[in-house]
Amino acid sequence: MRALNVFLSILVSLALGLIVLEVGLRVLGKGPTVSPLVFDGATGWSKKPGFTQTKKTPELRAHFELNELGLRDDPMATPAKPEGVYRILALGDSFTYGFSVEREDLFVDQLEDLMRADGRMVQVVNVGTEAWDTAQEAAWLEAHGAEFEPDLVLLLPYENDLYWNSQPVYQTGNGPLEKPRYGADGKREERSLEDRSAKPWHQSWALTKWMGKVDRAGFAAHGFTPAGSAKAIEKELAPLLDPEPEFMTTVRAHSLGALLGLKRAADKIGAKVLVAPIPPATLYEDGWRERYELPKPQGRGLTGLDWDGDRGVDTFLELATKAGLETVDARPALAAARAAGDPIYFRTDWHFNPLGNGAFAGFLHSELELRADELGLPAANEGSPLPPLHAHVEGIPFFVKLYLALFVVLTILYYGTYRDEPKWQPPIKVAGMLALVFSVFIGVTKLTKAAPPAISHWVIPAFGIVVLGFVAYKLGNRIATITELITTFIRRGHWYLMPLVVVLLSIGSLLVVAASSPLVAPFIYTLF
Repeated sequence: MRALNVFLSILVSLALGLIVLEVGLRVLGKGPTVSPLVFDGATGWSKKPGFTQTKKTPELRAHFELNELGLRDDPMATPAKPEGVYRILALGDSFTYGFSVEREDLFVDQLEDLMRADGRMVQVVNVGTEAWDTAQEAAWLEAHGAEFEPDLVLLLPYENDLYWNSQPVYQTGNGPLEKPRYGADGKREERSLEDRSAKPWHQSWALTKWMGKVDRAGFAAHGFTPAGSAKAIEKELAPLLDPEPEFMTTVRAHSLGALLGLKRAADKIGAKVLVAPIPPATLYEDGWRERYELPKPQGRGLTGLDWDGDRGVDTFLELATKAGLETVDARPALAAARAAGDPIYFRTDWHFNPLGNGAFAGFLHSELELRADELGLPAANEGSPLPPLHAHVEGIPFFVKLYLALFVVLTILYYGTYRDEPKWQPPIKVAGMLALVFSVFIGVTKLTKAAPPAISHWVIPAFGIVVLGFVAYKLGNRIATITELITTFIRRGHWYLMPLVVVLLSIGSLLVVAASSPLVAPFIYTLF
């Protein structure tokens, strides 16, 4: 029985340690991967209404807040178009969604601002969704176009859409996800999509997310070995090659069918369509061209092959024209923006950076202005610019509400505990203590935002390490006493007391540190 109790004590101790580690990883932003995507019977997947996320990498930072309809856009109680508004639907993938930038830097919102600065009553609704292809965008328009009542559909395809338009599934690390596909006649294939979006259990925890196995066999099925090469590459790169592999005939047929399907859906609701393919970074950034040529896994394995980033754009322009859709070509405008000197794509992430988004928004604005009468745009009134629709109205910051709530509660508790002190002292002492605590935390937050992305994600972990190091320094030899006490409880098999022991030792340690250092005392006392 004693051996069992000792075993349970060790087990409980390990569990407590794992819980603390799991919480710590999540606080440091190393928690399980979160995604806005959920299964959708029409498109394969769409975005969760109300989803929020802040994405940080060494080169970018972006906050995402989806509205009631699951769109990265302004609040919308219903999809109905406001009276007197010319509505543009922006249909695309992660470029349109704004995978790597804040909303104010995203070309969709910038386009809307530019149109309204002209005095035009225009609303641009962002339907962009990560990993969508043209077939999914056509399927979405079929299912939801009528309720959104667009005047213009702005289709923004990317080169990899061509291959995936020909596939009934999209390959992910967890396996294939089913999605719609169109035949060459522009009709959607009649089949029900199966929900395969469930995540394995290990991806729900920070400590175990590394355990998953990538579906390498699934990815291999979407690869091929081109003529003149000894190694396989991704089939989604086939549109860039010359000569095109044989399966590109099928790719072209399904892509044309998706464009025809989208045109049919737009015609049905009386909306015009303008197709603006998004050019790839390989056309403008030397680093990206080099990366495409590097052998896998460092690059994409195109060394020695005749390939060109222009071919994907050219193919989309050709097929869209064949489908009877009007097109515009952004390449000259982006080349001019790049010639000004600064990169227009991120170095590690393949999407537009803020400068590239601005250049693309300016291009789209110019093209729409040229076609204002043809597209039925509202008349411009440059003397009376309209305010941005997505201007964020700041309410009372959360930290102010938290400060006031803590001030009221702690002041009341102070009065109740120290009745002999002058009545004017508790509010001043509590306000000062909270001000010190909040100043430090707000300062760390501001430093994190102000620091370059390459080092900003280390600010909070560094702060945590400094705090823990300070606590360990102040505890000194008491750490050995704490360790001995925990070891004794484990040896005696008091497993049922372990949670209580850990909590009491944690509280006691914090109070010891508070008593020994007036510098950190306000922070610790605020906890209690």
